[in-house]
Amino acid sequence: MDFFEVTRRAHRRAGTTISGVGADDWDRSTPCAEWTVRDLVHHLIDNNEQYAAQAAGRPRNTRTTTDGDLAKAHEESSAEFLTAFDTSALAKIFDFGNFGPLPGANVLAVLFVDTLVHGWDLDAALGREHHWDDELATAALAVASRYPDVTPVRGPGGAFGHAVEAPPDAGPGERLIALLGRSAPPTVPPIGPA
Repeated sequence: MDFFEVTRRAHRRAGTTISGVGADDWDRSTPCAEWTVRDLVHHLIDNNEQYAAQAAGRPRNTRTTTDGDLAKAHEESSAEFLTAFDTSALAKIFDFGNFGPLPGANVLAVLFVDTLVHGWDLDAALGREHHWDDELATAALAVASRYPDVTPVRGPGGAFGHAVEAPPDAGPGERLIALLGRSAPPTVPPIGPA
């Protein structure tokens, strides 16, 4: 499997969704507990900046953004990440936060899953139908099926929830989000004060 290609495709899909976020959408809740659309897009930008810098062996480029700049900041950081993460990065050891040191090949695979699933999260938050690319979802499912059911990977405060049951006729995309603790259709609180 060419993780460079599937990652490029996942970034393009996420970028298309982010470019369609309206001015009134940034405060919408997402399937990611306690994250708004704004928070989720900042997370994707942060990942791009942080791991592009590690891949290239240079200081991080940090973008200061307002809501109106987030789509452009994501596009720029995505391009930066995709350029920096070349074959030489696969053998490097990355600082992957709470997960500890990881080889670049593992980092690329995990960030591919993260980007793809957060594209679904954004569509869910925006009330849009998500059209899964079955090839990408199948590749992500193969990676995510190896995630252990331990902290800090899953559970309260973890990167993902515990797996939930997917419908019997679920395709690879629905199986992927169920594996990562999400349900389809998602339960997203409405926008506005609690």
